[in-house]
Amino acid sequence: MQPGLELTSEERHVLMQALESPLVDKDPIVLGLCLRLCGRRLLQRAGTTAVMNGWRGSPHAFVLTREGWAVLKAHRRYWPMRRAG
Repeated sequence: MQPGLELTSEERHVLMQALESPLVDKDPIVLGLCLRLCGRRLLQRAGTTAVMNGWRGSPHAFVLTREGWAVLKAHRRYWPMRRAG
Protein backbone atom coordinates (compact mmCIF):
# COMPACT_ATOMS: atom_id res chain seq x y z
CA MET A 1 0.00 0.00 0.00
CA GLN A 2 1.29 3.44 -0.83
CA PRO A 3 1.85 5.58 2.27
CA GLY A 4 0.00 8.77 1.29
CA LEU A 5 -2.80 7.21 -0.73
CA GLU A 6 -6.05 9.12 -0.31
CA LEU A 7 -9.11 7.94 -2.20
CA THR A 8 -12.21 9.92 -2.98
CA SER A 9 -15.58 8.42 -2.12
CA GLU A 10 -16.21 7.69 -5.82
CA GLU A 11 -12.91 5.83 -6.14
CA ARG A 12 -13.64 3.84 -2.99
CA HIS A 13 -17.10 2.98 -4.37
CA VAL A 14 -15.55 1.75 -7.65
CA LEU A 15 -13.10 -0.42 -5.69
CA MET A 16 -15.96 -1.90 -3.67
CA GLN A 17 -17.81 -2.68 -6.90
CA ALA A 18 -14.67 -4.36 -8.26
CA LEU A 19 -14.55 -6.48 -5.11
CA GLU A 20 -18.00 -7.89 -5.93
CA SER A 21 -17.46 -8.51 -9.66
CA PRO A 22 -15.27 -7.31 -12.56
CA LEU A 23 -16.20 -3.86 -13.83
CA VAL A 24 -17.12 -3.47 -17.48
CA ASP A 25 -16.61 0.02 -18.84
CA LYS A 26 -20.15 1.25 -19.54
CA ASP A 27 -20.15 4.79 -18.22
CA PRO A 28 -17.42 7.29 -19.25
CA ILE A 29 -17.17 8.62 -15.69
CA VAL A 30 -16.65 5.12 -14.26
CA LEU A 31 -14.17 4.39 -17.05
CA GLY A 32 -12.19 7.50 -16.07
CA LEU A 33 -12.17 6.44 -12.42
CA CYS A 34 -11.08 2.92 -13.39
CA LEU A 35 -8.22 4.26 -15.50
CA ARG A 36 -7.13 6.54 -12.65
CA LEU A 37 -7.15 3.56 -10.28
CA CYS A 38 -5.18 1.55 -12.87
CA GLY A 39 -2.55 4.28 -12.77
CA ARG A 40 -2.35 3.82 -9.01
CA ARG A 41 -2.10 0.02 -9.48
CA LEU A 42 -5.33 -0.66 -7.63
CA LEU A 43 -7.19 -2.02 -10.66
CA GLN A 44 -6.06 -3.73 -13.84
CA ARG A 45 -7.61 -4.85 -17.11
CA ALA A 46 -8.63 -8.49 -17.17
CA GLY A 47 -6.83 -8.98 -20.50
CA THR A 48 -6.33 -12.02 -22.65
CA THR A 49 -4.57 -13.97 -19.89
CA ALA A 50 -7.81 -14.13 -17.92
CA VAL A 51 -9.67 -15.27 -21.03
CA MET A 52 -7.07 -17.98 -21.69
CA ASN A 53 -7.49 -19.12 -18.08
CA GLY A 54 -11.19 -19.74 -18.68
CA TRP A 55 -12.88 -16.47 -17.76
CA ARG A 56 -15.70 -15.87 -20.22
CA GLY A 57 -16.21 -12.18 -19.50
CA SER A 58 -14.94 -9.21 -21.45
CA PRO A 59 -11.14 -8.89 -21.73
CA HIS A 60 -11.71 -5.14 -21.32
CA ALA A 61 -13.17 -5.47 -17.82
CA PHE A 62 -11.34 -4.13 -14.78
CA VAL A 63 -10.41 -6.37 -11.86
CA LEU A 64 -8.97 -5.68 -8.42
CA THR A 65 -5.21 -6.10 -7.90
CA ARG A 66 -3.42 -7.23 -4.73
CA GLU A 67 -2.61 -3.61 -3.94
CA GLY A 68 -6.27 -2.70 -4.40
CA TRP A 69 -7.30 -5.47 -2.03
CA ALA A 70 -4.77 -4.24 0.54
CA VAL A 71 -6.15 -0.69 0.32
CA LEU A 72 -9.72 -1.95 0.78
CA LYS A 73 -8.63 -4.05 3.74
CA ALA A 74 -6.88 -1.05 5.32
CA HIS A 75 -9.92 1.19 4.80
CA ARG A 76 -12.20 -1.51 6.19
CA ARG A 77 -10.41 -1.30 9.56
CA TYR A 78 -11.62 2.27 9.96
CA TRP A 79 -15.27 1.55 9.09
CA PRO A 80 -17.56 1.09 12.09
CA MET A 81 -18.54 -2.47 12.79
CA ARG A 82 -22.17 -3.53 12.79
CA ARG A 83 -23.55 -4.97 15.98
CA ALA A 84 -25.75 -8.03 15.91
CA GLY A 85 -28.83 -8.29 18.03
